[in-house]
Amino acid sequence: MIATESRVFTGCLGWAIAFTLIGCQGMNHSSTPPSNTPAVSVTLNQSSASIAVGTTTQFTATVQNTTNTAVTWSVNAVAGGNSTVGTISAAGLYTAPSQSGSYAVTATSVADPTKSAQATVAVGMLGALTPASAVLAPSATQQFSGSVQGFANTTVNWSVDQVAGGNSTVGTISATGLYTAPSQTGAHTITATSAANSSLTASASVTVSTLSISPTTATMISGDTQQFIATMPGITNPAIAWSATGGSISASALYSAPSKVGNYTITATSTADLSLTASATVSVFVFAISPTSLTLAPSATEQFTTTIQGLTNTTVTWSVDGVAGGNSTPGTITTSGLYTAPAAIGAHTVTATSSADPTFSVSATLTVVNIAQAAVLTYHNDDARDGAYLEEVTLTPSNVNSTQFGKLFAYPVDGQIYAQPLYMSNLTIAGGTHDVVFVVTQNDSVYAFDADATSAQTAQTFWSKNFGPSVYKGDQTGVYPNVGILSTPVIDASTNTIYFVAEHSPDNPTPFYLYALDVTNGAEKFGSPVVINATFSGDTLETSCYQRMGLALNPVTSWIYIPFGSCTHGWVVAYDKTTLAQKAVFEDTNGAAGGGFWASDGAPAIDDTTGNVYLMSGTDYDDQWISAPPSYTQTGYNDSFLNLNPSTLEVQSYFSPDNNYTLSGNDADLGSGSNILVPGNSQYPEVTIGGGKDGNVFVVNPLNMGGFTDTNNVLQTVKICNNGFDNIFSTPVYWNGSIYYHCNGNVLRAYSWNTNTVQMSTSPTSSGTTTYQMHGATASLSANGATNGIIWDIDNSNYSWSNPSQPSVLHAYDATNVGTELYNSSQAGSRDTAGVALKFTAPTIANGKVFVPTSTEMDVYGLLGQ
Repeated sequence: MIATESRVFTGCLGWAIAFTLIGCQGMNHSSTPPSNTPAVSVTLNQSSASIAVGTTTQFTATVQNTTNTAVTWSVNAVAGGNSTVGTISAAGLYTAPSQSGSYAVTATSVADPTKSAQATVAVGMLGALTPASAVLAPSATQQFSGSVQGFANTTVNWSVDQVAGGNSTVGTISATGLYTAPSQTGAHTITATSAANSSLTASASVTVSTLSISPTTATMISGDTQQFIATMPGITNPAIAWSATGGSISASALYSAPSKVGNYTITATSTADLSLTASATVSVFVFAISPTSLTLAPSATEQFTTTIQGLTNTTVTWSVDGVAGGNSTPGTITTSGLYTAPAAIGAHTVTATSSADPTFSVSATLTVVNIAQAAVLTYHNDDARDGAYLEEVTLTPSNVNSTQFGKLFAYPVDGQIYAQPLYMSNLTIAGGTHDVVFVVTQNDSVYAFDADATSAQTAQTFWSKNFGPSVYKGDQTGVYPNVGILSTPVIDASTNTIYFVAEHSPDNPTPFYLYALDVTNGAEKFGSPVVINATFSGDTLETSCYQRMGLALNPVTSWIYIPFGSCTHGWVVAYDKTTLAQKAVFEDTNGAAGGGFWASDGAPAIDDTTGNVYLMSGTDYDDQWISAPPSYTQTGYNDSFLNLNPSTLEVQSYFSPDNNYTLSGNDADLGSGSNILVPGNSQYPEVTIGGGKDGNVFVVNPLNMGGFTDTNNVLQTVKICNNGFDNIFSTPVYWNGSIYYHCNGNVLRAYSWNTNTVQMSTSPTSSGTTTYQMHGATASLSANGATNGIIWDIDNSNYSWSNPSQPSVLHAYDATNVGTELYNSSQAGSRDTAGVALKFTAPTIANGKVFVPTSTEMDVYGLLGQ
């Protein structure tokens, strides 16, 4: 062969045979002859791909004309790629980045790096549909949109509940995403699918619903409320905006009817689709009762009336406590609305029901309270503890003077009289009708004296009984030397029963006994006496306690409330007035110490309409605190105003001064004084006022007292006296827009009270001139309604536990200007000298007489010569 032969010719002659036109001088004798071996080539399984962000596609490379078929991979010239352009494994698995775009995948031959193959990858995404959800009315439309990125073909295909383009059952959707809801309610799913990559989808939810309101019509009494409810099928707790053409409606759809008669429209609008609305019609008429709340004496009458506007038939039927016409137990009411109270105390409801529509009624609450004509049945005259006797027609500022007025005589007794004398008029006793004054002593004796007597010669004791022996205490700073009946009793005029607590030598766990006696003869009633025991969360009422605060009879519960103090804790126990069964127990510092109830012999105040019990606690030097200032964390309720639930004695509200820690450290009781209830305004119908040893008087909202904060959250704080930590040991008097206080080591002072602003004056409107030592005084007031006001109090500066021999001094001041002293019992020499001074005593005024308790006798003062 020529080719073979040419390999053996090495000279120019050999090549000349094959290439006759090329001269020998032009040849490169070192060149390698050209090879006929095919070049290396690289091809990919796909030249382009369209995938979604974050997904993968598999590339394979085919390498030809070499035994080494390995390749290396890159993306956008980055070996192996990265998170921005996507990554590719050694096996060719490409993972798209999270961003849409166009990326070049390259496979390069390892055998011949000049040889490679490239594919284009379009990485796309379909954004979330807008809106993501929609609420539509039947047949309404909603435009949906979805954006395709990264693909040249941005077309999406639409479906409803996986039906392309939807249908009449699920709703239809156009190629541009305009959805038309079906005529039926229901929930559906709108899906957009990328035409470039069917794996790319996005969905939105559609709820086709209607809005309805319930009730659709309502008839209401002005001032009443009606709860409306909006319902949307398929939607739980739909968001609704409410409106009313009259009255008001809350965000929770509670409608309050206006005071004007008329028809009003309530509208509900879905905030998800303002085209979804529903309405209701309310017809409002006026139906009112007057009065709405009141207190009555036993057997008293009250005329109730109704006002009806907007109804043709304005007649009503009357009931008491659900009994048509009432009966002797709740009281009776006539067809014209004249109510007659029962003889017993208690709370009742009078109801007027529309004859036109018996579903409508209005009610009034009333309480038959423990009052009687011209009587003083409880400490400081009434349950508000205001100290005012307003039926005094005999004693006036013009005749109370040392010429016309003085000491008539004295009833001797067997022991100290700390309790305020109580008074009943026109009592059937001892075979006749008499006015009677009741006195109790520290030797456990009870006396019923003739209150009409004017001299020792006419004086008589209707009955007296001793329930001793009393208990020797020997407490020089407290009560000395013995304790028997220390607190003021309470009389239930509706049953002629006097209740008191006696302490005597114990043959039981405690020495305290609750007694109930017939006021006409002293006979014991209702299984009297009962032993008073109390336990609470591991604590027990101690024998060292004093039962010093006056008893309180609650007309709402018909319970007797009995406070205790001067021991480790403060206690209040409640007993049923008829069965004498214990009903409730309250301890104010469980797990701590202090909080005793003593109040300088005051008594709890009672709201006769609600029955709420209000009182102030004291302190002890070793009261337990969790932390000192500035955190001021205390345990229990020492030095606090308290609002107790009448049925459970649980604390409903309280206030403790911001200097509580200081009060505790100085043995400065807030509860050294007692609080009273005074009239307020429409926002605060009733207000409680009280103060203690630091001289601050607090004006407190009784229903929201303010708690314990860095700043006193009360209506007002007034500093009325400044004698260190030894100021207020008394219960104030309220009368005719004035509040009267007599501080320790100070003079009697009057302050004005504004019911509109519920504020007392910060400085006295008038002041007395005589300074009392020994705790100041608890005053009492006599008046004929709003006229002839006289302030009476007792100066016990002569009190001495070690040498009890000097007298008390009774004072009388003009209530309109306490700077005018009308009388005192030292003005007429020895004629009017009172018995031996005690402390914390309060006089009782009734029917032209002033009854003064002392250590040795009960003195009777009145007009001379009568």
